[in-house]
Formats: sequence, C-alpha cells, structure tokens
Amino acid sequence: MKFGHDFKQSLASQGFPPHWVAHAIPYGQLKKCLKKVQRELQELGLDAETLRTLLDCDTDSPVALNYSLTASSNSTLVRPKLTVFIHLHDGNIVDASLTPTTRQFFEKISSGSVVSHPFNEKEAGLANISRLKATDKTADKTTDETTDETTDETTDKGTHNTTSAASQTEANHHEEDSYERIEVPLVFDSVFFDMLLSDVSNLDALQATEEDHLQEEVKELGKQVSQVSRPTRFSKSDMDRWRRIFELYLDAEIFFATHEREHGARSSQNALKQLQWFQGEVNKQQLVSSFKLPESRTAFSKFLELNLDLLKHLQFQELNVLAISKILKSMNHISPLQLLSPQIIS
Repeated sequence: MKFGHDFKQSLASQGFPPHWVAHAIPYGQLKKCLKKVQRELQELGLDAETLRTLLDCDTDSPVALNYSLTASSNSTLVRPKLTVFIHLHDGNIVDASLTPTTRQFFEKISSGSVVSHPFNEKEAGLANISRLKATDKTADKTTDETTDETTDETTDKGTHNTTSAASQTEANHHEEDSYERIEVPLVFDSVFFDMLLSDVSNLDALQATEEDHLQEEVKELGKQVSQVSRPTRFSKSDMDRWRRIFELYLDAEIFFATHEREHGARSSQNALKQLQWFQGEVNKQQLVSSFKLPESRTAFSKFLELNLDLLKHLQFQELNVLAISKILKSMNHISPLQLLSPQIIS
C-alpha cells in the first residue's frame, strides 16, 4: 500500500488544482475492489495458483479457459466474460492436479448449476486439442489391430468385422467423452472495469477541457507578443529580443525532442530540466531586462506561466498513468486471467 500513500501525498503536495485532484484515479477504491475480485475468484475455487495452472499451455488439463471483455452496445463500458471449456469422461472431470474446491466448482457448473452452451466438435478440438489427439490415436490403433486380426479370414468378412469394430469404438468414445462450454459471471471484475473505465473517461474529459483553455490563453498571448514586437519607425519595439527568445525556446525543445539520438515526447523531469535551461539562457543574455516596453515583460511572464501550466499537466498525467499501471499490475497478480490479454468484442 506504499504507492497508495505516495500517490495521495503527491496529489496533495504538488500544487495541482482541486478540480484536478477530484478527477484523479481513485487508487484506494480500486485496491479495495481488487480484494473483492480476489475473494470472488477464491470462492469459485479459482485462486491465482489454480488459474496459472489452468492457463499453462504445457499442461494436459481437461479444463480450458477463455477470458474476454465484451463491449456494451449502449455504452462505453465493457463486460468481462470467463468461458470455461470442460472435457468430461463418463460425466466426470478426472484430473489430480485440480484442488478439491476447484474440482467441486467445475463439477457443479458442468452439472447445470450455471447455464451452459453446447458447442460443436470443432470448437471442442480447439479447446482440448492435446487430449483429442491422444484419443484419436487410440481409436486408430484399435481399428488397425482389428483389421490385422480379421485379415486371416475372408476379405469380405474381415471388412465387415473391421467396420463393425470401428463403429463400436466410435460409439463408445462418444458415450464416454463429452464437452461443455460454460460462461461464468464475474461480478466484481465488472465492477472493477466499470470503475476504472469511468475514471479514465473523466480524466480524458478533464484533459480536453484544460487543452481548450490553454489554447485560448496561447492565442491571447500571441496577440500581446505580436503587438509589442511589431516593427515601426517612430515607436519602440522589442522584435529583436522576442526573436532571440523564441530561438532559445526552439533550441530548448522543452516538451518534445527532435534530435536523432533523442526524439519524441519528454518526461516531466526532462521537460523541467529543459525549461530551466531556457530560463537560464534568457537571464544570461539579459533579454528580459533589456525590454523597451513594459508590456513585453508582462507577456514574457505569461509565456513562462503557460509553460509551467503545461509542465503541471504533464506531471498530473504521468502520475495517473503510473497509478493505472500499478493497479493493473495488482490485478494481474490477483487474477492471472488478465495475462490472456483480453480482447474487446463489440
């Protein structure tokens, strides 16, 4: 819970506006919801260790899992869905690797306690391909042995006996083996993703609003700079000083680098470093102190303020992205189902 404390402390101490803090990721609430997710899975017999075993492609288990996120038709929310494919032999699951609780759960849902959906033999093969291959080889071997034994008799009679034996083997196979597909509702998975997606949506809306506000301020600043740097014959102008300021600003590449060795968006730490370099160069060359017009000093102060606002936006965004990353990592630890990289189905 150390990150939760640090996250809360950072929101309170870094000077973010109150309405930003109100829209921050509710890390503590999401962590509490994860405990409910964990408890729900454990009650189903699907603890983290069991899930990892069932998700291991190298194990020959009669149970296969598929996890997906289904998009709701009338909203931006998604619905988690766990589909369980079960290979039954004489109506029972035989697997010593399953814990008693897990085996009891699968036997319960396969008996009809949870709505099941029959699926065709092709889908069954995809879900349990290793087991079916072994069964097919056994059937082929039985057929071959029967054919060898009857070859010593007449050809017609041997052919008839071979066909009968193969048919009987196939019938026994279908009587002994069956497949079921069961969809298991995960209530608190849904609650978790609803909460997380709602919070991310609120953050996106906040960012869009703040971007519109910044754009308006940039336009207004542009008008001010244009006014004080306009070249005239009979009045004072700070055009040369502003030209040099913008040259230094472009050289600083505060928020976005274009160098061959270093390119792309900068982190907030690197952006702060570049902004400090820019301010240092402006002061070193005494560009602000040599302004002829007081309006230029006001405009430059506003220019720095806008850059600090952009930096603050970047810091807030990084903090929330880190919180989301941490909470999803915790989700993966509690429920390895997330490691399936769930596909969103519309």
